[in-house]
Amino acid sequence: MFNRIKSILATATKALNVPLSSPSALDLFGVPPAASGISVDAVTALRVPAVLSGVRMISEAVATLDARLCREGDEGRGAVLPVDHPVARVLERPNPWTGETEFKAALIRDMLLWGNGLALVSRIRSEVRELHRIDPRSCSIIVDQITGEPTYSIALQSGGSRVFSYSDVVHIRNVTIDGARGLGLVNLGNEAIGLALVLEQHAAGLFSRGARPGGILEMPGKLTDVIMGRLRESFSSIYSGAHNGGRTAILEQGVKFMPLQFHSTDAQFLENRKFQILEIARLLNIPAVLLNDLEHATLSNAEHLAQQFLDRTITPILELFEDALERTLLTDEERDAGYKIEFDTSNFTRADTEKRFAAYKSGIESGVLTLNEARDREGLPPVEGGDTPMRSVQTLPLNSPDPTPQQTPAPAPTPTKEPTL
Repeated sequence: MFNRIKSILATATKALNVPLSSPSALDLFGVPPAASGISVDAVTALRVPAVLSGVRMISEAVATLDARLCREGDEGRGAVLPVDHPVARVLERPNPWTGETEFKAALIRDMLLWGNGLALVSRIRSEVRELHRIDPRSCSIIVDQITGEPTYSIALQSGGSRVFSYSDVVHIRNVTIDGARGLGLVNLGNEAIGLALVLEQHAAGLFSRGARPGGILEMPGKLTDVIMGRLRESFSSIYSGAHNGGRTAILEQGVKFMPLQFHSTDAQFLENRKFQILEIARLLNIPAVLLNDLEHATLSNAEHLAQQFLDRTITPILELFEDALERTLLTDEERDAGYKIEFDTSNFTRADTEKRFAAYKSGIESGVLTLNEARDREGLPPVEGGDTPMRSVQTLPLNSPDPTPQQTPAPAPTPTKEPTL
C-alpha cells in the first residue's frame, strides 16, 4: 500500500510531468517568460526577500491554526475527538512522516506559488487514513469540457501517470479562470518578481564596482591591442571593487579618466526597489507594513492592519481550505448530519492579554461563554461550577422588579429602667 503511494507521489526528474500551462515548461525551450529576461519559478521567486517574507507569513499563519472536525447538533456545535472519527485523526496527523503544521504550510505555499495546493487522500475500506502532498509540477489537471469536472493525472516514479477523481484529491485553488486550475505568483507575478530580481542584481553589480559608475580612459595617440588590454586590466584590478572604492587614481602620460553619469533609473533604483515591495504586497494581498515596510506605519494603524491581514488575507484562504477538506474528506451523509471542518482563529487574539481577558469577561457575563470554556482556551484546568452559564444581573428590563430583596428595618430596642436605690 505504502509503496504504491510512494510511486505515485515521487517526483524524480525522469518522471516529472510538467503541464504546458506551467512556466516551468518554457524552460525546456529556453524561452524566458518575463520581459526582464529572468525565468521566474518558485525558486527564483523566493529569492526575492519580499516574496519569501510574504509567502512565509501567510503559510505559517494558516499552519498555526488548528483544523477541527465539529458537529452541529441539538445542543449546539461541539468538536469531535480524534478517537471518535477517522477524519479528526487525519486532521491531527496527516501521515506518519509529516506533522500537521508542516503539511498545512506546504499546501498553502504551493497554492501561493503555483496556484494549486494538492494532497492525495489514502483510504482503506472507504475510510480516510492519510493525506499526502502532491507536487503541483507533477500533476496535470484535466477538465471535462461539458460538465467542468476535474480529474488529476499524477506522474509515477516508474514512468507514465495515473488519473484520480476529484473525490480523491484535496485541491486548494488560488485565483482561477476556468474554475479548475489555479494561478499563482509564478503565473501572475512573473513581471513584478522579475523586475525585483533585476533591481537587486543591478544594486549588487553597482556596489561590486565600488558603488561608482563605469568610466572611459582617454589617452592621446593610438593604442595597440596589447597596451589597451594591459591598461584596462591594470586600472580594473587597482580601482574597481567595493574594497577599492574611494582610492585616488594615479594616471600617467596624459591619460584621462572620464566617469559616466548616472542614468535616471540608476539614481532612483532605491525608490524603484521600495515600489517593488509594494507591488509584491499587492500580489500577496497583504499590507506592505507586514513586509517590514514601516514607512507609513503608526501606532494607531498597526492594530487595524493586523486585523485587515486576518479579515482580507487569511480568512478567505481558510474558507477555501475548509471547503476543499470537507469536499474530499466528508461524505454527503456526514455533511447532512452536521459535520463540518473549521479552523480555530483564536490564536490571532492571544498576543493582546488585556483585550483577550476583556473579551472573556464580556462573554462570561453575557452567557455566551462559561468560565471553564474561557479557562480551556487559556490552557487551564476546569473548576467546580464553571460549566454553568451566567448572566449579569445589572442588565434587566426597565419594568422588571428590583431583584434586591427589601430589608425590613430592625425594631428599636426597648429602653430599660435603671434600678432604684
